[in-house]
Amino acid sequence: MSNAILSYDIGGTKIKSGLVRQSGEVIDQATTSSQASTGPLGIMAAADSITGPLLARNPTVKVCAGAVATGGVVDKEQGIIGTAVDFMPGWGGFEIEKAFRELVGHQVQIDNDGNCALFAEIKSQHLDDKDAVLLALGTGLGGALYLDGSVRVGASALAGHFGQTLVGGLSAAEEWQQLETFLSGSGLANMAQHIVSEHDLNDDPEQLFPDGHAVLSALPHSDIAKTALSRWTRLLARTCHNIQWSYDPDTIIIGGGMVEAKSLWWSEFQQSLCNVNKRFRLPRQMDVRPAQLGNNAAMVGAALMAWAQLEMSGYDYSA
Repeated sequence: MSNAILSYDIGGTKIKSGLVRQSGEVIDQATTSSQASTGPLGIMAAADSITGPLLARNPTVKVCAGAVATGGVVDKEQGIIGTAVDFMPGWGGFEIEKAFRELVGHQVQIDNDGNCALFAEIKSQHLDDKDAVLLALGTGLGGALYLDGSVRVGASALAGHFGQTLVGGLSAAEEWQQLETFLSGSGLANMAQHIVSEHDLNDDPEQLFPDGHAVLSALPHSDIAKTALSRWTRLLARTCHNIQWSYDPDTIIIGGGMVEAKSLWWSEFQQSLCNVNKRFRLPRQMDVRPAQLGNNAAMVGAALMAWAQLEMSGYDYSA
């Protein structure tokens, strides 16, 4: 019998579940659409749909606890989502701990997906003695801070939510938009759609580029897609520059679903970073690196947090 945490990663596009050993090894996993636009009931139905088959495939695995990494601000004391992004309607205020405790049948560790992903990367890359910042480029833009040996969430659990910082003109507050509107997977699509509108083309921008995947797929034959990606990488470089001056971390880790396509944009992004360093004379070259665990980081990190909680509680693995 092998012990494992039944861990979930809930995003705006997908929900992933995996059985994770104490070492962080993923025994098996499953993925489906998160149905986030349908609200909490849709998300829970999606989670339930992959849980049964996952457990059935692994009859010799003993589930010791559950873990959930999720978008939104997590109120761990109340076991609820405090606030959530617009593309997850109804998620804010949802009693997530209770819902997943009923689904898993065990105690459940809940945390923000950025915090979970950074915790996993810290362990995987042996960065426990370093200060690190994570930028998680998924459907939206998440993030997390690891300072002085621990993940820092701030007074209201808002720390690391870089996607919620504001950009835009100063003539009216109505012009302000959240950074993730442009720096994320959906943000890349928004970049391309804006360029289509700038050129006053007859095409429907949202049909041409409905999501970030469509922009990346169009790169070989579309100048608009190339221009959008170039603007996107420069915005990412500028964000890293601002983080460096705000927190001065040893390392900035880039994670989330967009990293799976890094072969298409990482080189251009690195060049943008070099340009920023030269122009503004940073005292050292920024250490910016892709996440090692890729899109599994949040799921693994939630499980590792749950394992740590079990160790602290003196859990009896033989029971």
